[in-house]
Amino acid sequence: MDELRMFKQFIHAAEQVWTQIATSPRGKPVYTIDRVDYAPLPERYNSKRKISRIFRRYWGRQLTETMIRNLKLRLIKGKLCVPYGAIPPLPTTIQSLQLKMNRPNQKVVSAVLYGASKKVRVDYRLIRVGAAAPYTIMKRSGKEFDQRYRQPAKATGPQAKPKPTPTQKTPGKPKHKSNGRKKLLKTP
Repeated sequence: MDELRMFKQFIHAAEQVWTQIATSPRGKPVYTIDRVDYAPLPERYNSKRKISRIFRRYWGRQLTETMIRNLKLRLIKGKLCVPYGAIPPLPTTIQSLQLKMNRPNQKVVSAVLYGASKKVRVDYRLIRVGAAAPYTIMKRSGKEFDQRYRQPAKATGPQAKPKPTPTQKTPGKPKHKSNGRKKLLKTP
């Protein structure tokens, strides 16, 4: 199998895994909390650890954590649940693929994804640890336009910690620390 076809199948599966988990609880009981409907996940996705293992087949640690956070999981009646409802169609099908950088254990692949009546160009950085190890997607461009990979918004309310400005003094270590020796003073 040639390398581009392998990357095409790998990226296609990686792009669909979040949607598979988010839409898996169809036909399950629905719980309403704070006017949001939640449905329990099936047995194979019923813990964050199981979900993380599935994501880690394709994605690096940071992207996995972001994707889990964007599932908006909630524990209800001892069951791990996701918001129940229609998930907007996301571009997951690969129209074209191009290899931009080709190193032995690192590749940069540019793909045009289509779906939901739109096309998106996305760059992926794939890395592997050894020659026999599988590739992992460490970076993905276009995160701000896709709910699966978007970083959470920064808190701006009263509970948000203000960052110290350069004029504010921050408590820290004293500048001079004695290591047990005394300094000799110069005599006049």
